[in-house]
Amino acid sequence: MSANEMKDTRASRIVRGEANAQGWKNLESIAGEPLVGDAPSSKATSVLSLVHLSDLHICDAQSPARVELMDRFADPHHPMSEVVKYVGVYRSQEILTVQTLEAMVRTVNAIDHGPATDRPIDAVVITGDVTDNAQQNELSWYFGVLDGGSVHPDSGDSTQWEGVASTDPKRYDRSYWNPEGTPEGMEPDFPRSLYGFPTIKGLTDAVRKPFKAEGFRHKWLATHGNHDALLQGTVAPDEILQAFAVGDKRLSGLSADIDLQALFSNFTEVGPTTYPSPDGGETTPLTPDERRTFNKSDDWAKLHTSCSEEHDGHGLTRENVIAGTKYWYRDLGVVRVISMDTVNAHGGWQGSLDESQFTWLKAVLADPTPKYFILLSHHPIFTLFNLYRPEGAERRIGEDELREELLKHDRIVLWLAGHNHEHHVNFVGDEAEKRGFYHIQTASNIDWPQQGRLVEIIEDGGRVGIATSVFDHQSPITLDEATKDLANPVNMAGISRILSANHWQRRSGEHDLEIGSGDQSDRNRYLWVR
Repeated sequence: MSANEMKDTRASRIVRGEANAQGWKNLESIAGEPLVGDAPSSKATSVLSLVHLSDLHICDAQSPARVELMDRFADPHHPMSEVVKYVGVYRSQEILTVQTLEAMVRTVNAIDHGPATDRPIDAVVITGDVTDNAQQNELSWYFGVLDGGSVHPDSGDSTQWEGVASTDPKRYDRSYWNPEGTPEGMEPDFPRSLYGFPTIKGLTDAVRKPFKAEGFRHKWLATHGNHDALLQGTVAPDEILQAFAVGDKRLSGLSADIDLQALFSNFTEVGPTTYPSPDGGETTPLTPDERRTFNKSDDWAKLHTSCSEEHDGHGLTRENVIAGTKYWYRDLGVVRVISMDTVNAHGGWQGSLDESQFTWLKAVLADPTPKYFILLSHHPIFTLFNLYRPEGAERRIGEDELREELLKHDRIVLWLAGHNHEHHVNFVGDEAEKRGFYHIQTASNIDWPQQGRLVEIIEDGGRVGIATSVFDHQSPITLDEATKDLANPVNMAGISRILSANHWQRRSGEHDLEIGSGDQSDRNRYLWVR
């Protein structure tokens, strides 16, 4: 069995089993699924082979700049849950994002070729949200894992855990999963008492330990996402929030007279939004840390272009830093890969392009040199409706205008995106006439099912095709096995996936975890453009 077959879901699949009385589901391994659709002939040739990852969400879960306290209002037992539905600013597994990325890197390093031919992997493409809260230490940890070397995912007090998942009586809060257990004289947290979550002694120490990251052996290229520029992917940082991020206290309770309905309506998809005010709220002390400072507008580009010439800026160039941009293109053989920056830095978690980038994009697409184009972005096309701009700022370009332009270019075969943390395939254009291109979203590295994707572009008798299949990071699927060695980041990635499969707010309804997995046609499939 080849390395690919051991990893991708054609050989076997990891699924959620039957729920127990508390709704907890263990993971199981079942038979794999083949690629559906019209398979290529034996004469098919490959022109490009990629690995697609998205939404890594490397998280400093001890940072005071996060707003986990808003998440409890969506807990099923909370009286506001039917109104709030889902917030998404706290996950039990967010303390394990660095180790989960390490497991994914090691898995990708063992993959030699794509799903259709023996063509070696040309590149790994990562479509944004590489960090969770736009902090410099998160960006440093992400880059350290992907480029390899020593990584130390800790902040604040190096002698103790200071995040919300704490058994310190001064910090203990029943709304968060506390893996170490319950402090003496207190009641168990809700995730363990109501929703079947386990106790894993030593985990909050283990996640803060340094380890040697393997680093990608493949070329890797990066795309900018909203969580890389905005707090919780939504709020533009300012001096007040900056001081709070590096400061010595965490907001642990809202003011009693705060208007919750107004608060949640302010946390929006489009335009400027703010964090809840700390005025009148409860705070808990913690150790200040300057490494939690927010990324400046050019930090993301500077980090990617600070590496050796061997890595070629991971897509970006020095010109990006000088111009203050984060969009780029790279030619990989006969295919030009174009990475768009769809982040609206003015606020809101949905996307759009600024007019300067749109002008640049049209010029790049007009170049007769490439045989094919592949587009990358963080946001999928149908989320490009955040057209807000303050007075005097550049006009923003949304879905309709962009779609009209792209459909003028018949060399575009594929657009890869993330953002919604789900596997999904759709066609942009007239699918019956094959005038247009396929749009593929890949699930995240933080939420279930924590998978990546293989993508291969093939030519076969005058047809242009895409072969794609998803794969799991290789880590234990049972808690007994995963908790045997907490010094091993791969084991901790296994814990992360198990936790992600049991998010208590997403066990049914419009935010059900299984939406992220998609259908078989969203995962393992042959697609033909023309």
